[in-house]
Amino acid sequence: MSISRVAVIGAGIVGVALAREIISRLPEADITVFDKAEHVAAHQSGHTSGIVDPALDAKPASSEAALARRGVELLVPFVSERGIGYRECGQLVVAQNTDEADRLEEILAHAEANQVPGVRLLDRTQMREIEPNARGVLALYSPHTAVTDYTALTEALASDISAAGGTFRFGTEITGFDVMSNEVRVRMRVAAPEQSEPAAGSDGSDDDCASGSDGSDDDCASGSDGSASVRDADPAAESDGEIDDQVHEAPRTYRGDNTSGPVIDFRDELRSRFGSQDWFKQVENTIGSLSDRFTNPASGSARPAGERERATRDRERKAAGESERSAAGERDRPDRAEDTEVFDLVIVCAGLQADRLAVAAGFDDDPRIVPFTSDCYAVDDSAEVVRGIISTVPDPASPFSEKSVVRAINDKLILGPNTFVALGRERYDKHGFDLGDVGSTVGFKGFWKFAAQTAKTAVRGAKPAVSTSAFVDGIQKFVPAVDASNVRPGTRGIRAQAINADGSLVNELRVRTRGRLTMVRSLPKSGATSALAVAEHIADQVLGASGDSTN
Repeated sequence: MSISRVAVIGAGIVGVALAREIISRLPEADITVFDKAEHVAAHQSGHTSGIVDPALDAKPASSEAALARRGVELLVPFVSERGIGYRECGQLVVAQNTDEADRLEEILAHAEANQVPGVRLLDRTQMREIEPNARGVLALYSPHTAVTDYTALTEALASDISAAGGTFRFGTEITGFDVMSNEVRVRMRVAAPEQSEPAAGSDGSDDDCASGSDGSDDDCASGSDGSASVRDADPAAESDGEIDDQVHEAPRTYRGDNTSGPVIDFRDELRSRFGSQDWFKQVENTIGSLSDRFTNPASGSARPAGERERATRDRERKAAGESERSAAGERDRPDRAEDTEVFDLVIVCAGLQADRLAVAAGFDDDPRIVPFTSDCYAVDDSAEVVRGIISTVPDPASPFSEKSVVRAINDKLILGPNTFVALGRERYDKHGFDLGDVGSTVGFKGFWKFAAQTAKTAVRGAKPAVSTSAFVDGIQKFVPAVDASNVRPGTRGIRAQAINADGSLVNELRVRTRGRLTMVRSLPKSGATSALAVAEHIADQVLGASGDSTN
C-alpha cells in the first residue's frame, strides 16, 4: 500500500492519538488532522472527569477489557514522560443493598478475569479505612484506578504530530467522501461559527460529562465559575418564577406503562418555553406521529416497511433542512463554498457526527448516534470528603444511572454525571435546541426501543433528572458528607452514544473500512483510557487493509 497523503477527521483524543500513531509509522507521509472546532479536544475528550477507567465490569476476554488494559500500559509512561498529572487514587464501587452487592460479586469476577490488578471486596469497616466518608453494605476496591488530565494529554499528542511535520486544519467541516480504488476524495467547507462553545476543560477535571464515540470516559466536569446553590425544580419554585434551569435543558419527562409505547416525551418540558414557536410545532408534530405509530402498531403496520423507513428519512431530512435554514444564513455565505482534496488514506473519528459522516461516505446508518447531555457539579470547600473515587454500582437495566464523587487531578471535587437526552449534538448552552438533531433522535426507532427497555429505571430516575437537589440527595446516600450548600453547577458534556436499530447500546470498538476509507463508528466506554491502544489497533488494521472489510 503506497501512502503519502493521510487525512484524519476528528481532533478528539482518539483521532489525535491515531494521527500520531500513523505519523510514527509513516514518517515521510503528509498527515493532516481536520476538525470543524477551533482546537483539539473541543467536545467529549475535553469534558471528562479524568478517570483512568480500568473497565472493571467489561466482559472477560472482551476487546473492551483488552483495550483498556493496553491503554493503561501505554498511557502511564507517556504522561510520566511529558509531566502530565497522573495520580493513582483508587476507586471504591459501593453497594447500597443486597442486589447491588450481588452485582459487585459479578464485577469482581470480571475484573479478576481481565487481570485488573489488586481488586478485592471490602466490608463496611474496611471501606471506611480507605474512604472514611463512604457508606454502603459492601464495596469493590480497585487500588490502581487513577485520574489524569485528558485535555493536556490530547494537546501533548497533538504537539508530537506538529513536531513530526503533521498539520491541523481547524474550522473545517467535512461534508462527504468519494471512495476510489486507491484514494479518497474528501469534500469540505469552512465550518459555520459554533453557536455555543463548550466550556474549556484544560485542567483535566473541568471536562467531560460524556463517554462513547469520541472517547470520553465518564461524563463529569467542573469548571463553571458560577456559585449558584442547588435548587429543587418544584412547582412552588416555578410559580415564583425561579424555574431551575435543569428542568428546561433537555427532555426528561417520562410516561408509559413500562411495557410499551415511548417512555421519554419531549413535549411536556419544552411546550412551556417554546410552544408558540414554529420550529417547536414542527418537532411536536414529528413526535406526535411517532408516538401514534408506537402506541397504535396497527396504524404503522398498514404501511410497507420500506415506505415507513423512507417516510422517516424524509422527516429527518426535512428537520435537518429547517435546522440549517435557521442558522442565520451561515450556510449560504460565499466563504462556505465546498472544496475537495484527495488523500491516499482517510480515517474518520468523528464522535458525535460518526453516523452522519458514515452515511455521507455510503455506509449504512447502523449504529446511530444519540446524544446524551451529562451535567456534573463542583463542590466548594470539600476538604477531605473523598480521597479518590467513590462510585455507585453499574446497573445494566439503567445504563446512565451510575454516579461518582471524584477527587480530580487538580484536587477539585466533582459529582456526576446527571445524564439525560440532549437537544443537540453540539449544543452546550442550557437553552439551545437543534431541530435537525432532535428530529434525528425522535425519528430513530432504535431510540424508542431503548427507551422502552429502560422504562422502569427511567421512571425511577426522573426526579433526580429534573431536580439538582434530588440528584445531590442521591449522592449523599453513599457519601453523606457532601454538603449540598457547597455544591454548584459545573460544566457539561455531550455523550455520543451509539445505539443499534434494536435499541441496544454499542459500547465497543466498531470500525468499518472500504478501500482507503476507514470509519470509526463507536468506541469502548473507556474510550479516553483506551485511546492509545485504540490508535494502535486501528493503525494495524488500516495499514494492512485492502478492499472492503468489516471489523
